[in-house]
Amino acid sequence: MNVSDENEIKKEFQLERLIFFSDAVFAIIITIMILDVRLPEALVHPTEDESKSALLQVLPKVLLYAISFNVVGGFWMRHLKIFSFLKDYNAQLLIINLLFLFSVSLFPFALSFFFTSSNITQYTWGIYTYIGIIYFVYFTQTLLIHYLIRNKEALCLKTDQIENALMWKIKRLSYFLIPVYLIIITGASYFQINKYFVFGVLLLYGIMIRILKKRWYPDYRDERITFFSFFKKARVIKSAVRKAHK
Repeated sequence: MNVSDENEIKKEFQLERLIFFSDAVFAIIITIMILDVRLPEALVHPTEDESKSALLQVLPKVLLYAISFNVVGGFWMRHLKIFSFLKDYNAQLLIINLLFLFSVSLFPFALSFFFTSSNITQYTWGIYTYIGIIYFVYFTQTLLIHYLIRNKEALCLKTDQIENALMWKIKRLSYFLIPVYLIIITGASYFQINKYFVFGVLLLYGIMIRILKKRWYPDYRDERITFFSFFKKARVIKSAVRKAHK
């Protein structure tokens, strides 16, 4: 085996370590998030009514965990797609990837902060912190995509496909829109503006991204496997089965 082959094997091994480490961080984060979802400690040998009351009390936390699982899972799927173009790495890429993983690792903190309130829906600081962390993750993932595209000749495979595959036209809007939205969240928290205003801005952001995605990438198909996409695919399969029986 010559030196060139040895270097290639070493590079592939190091890339695998980078991907496995990232996957492990995601797996640990998702596992840790569920630890704060537990029944009241005072619940010992409960009656039927006490069990029902305790379950109803913990259901909002279970729902929030399910939403968070879906969000983190979506980020992991995008990370997997981003790294599918990788053929090499450097120190800068490692640092940006660590920054991205740091932002994702804040999800358990956001949930724990949420769960300190007895009424989750009225806990505005928890809501703003949670949304702010989501957008921080979007921003760091944008940095990761930008670095790969800027250095695609040295670091990536399929250099002619990477921008369209990662929808760079939409992702780079995060450089401008996310800081603006974080300023809105901070202002709403400081001036005690109704949280539904923040949700309205969030909804407008989502609608705008959806419209731009259909306009710039009409052939795009969402490849993420999430709770919501599962039910959507199930309806499509059910419809196809009905047509086949007609």
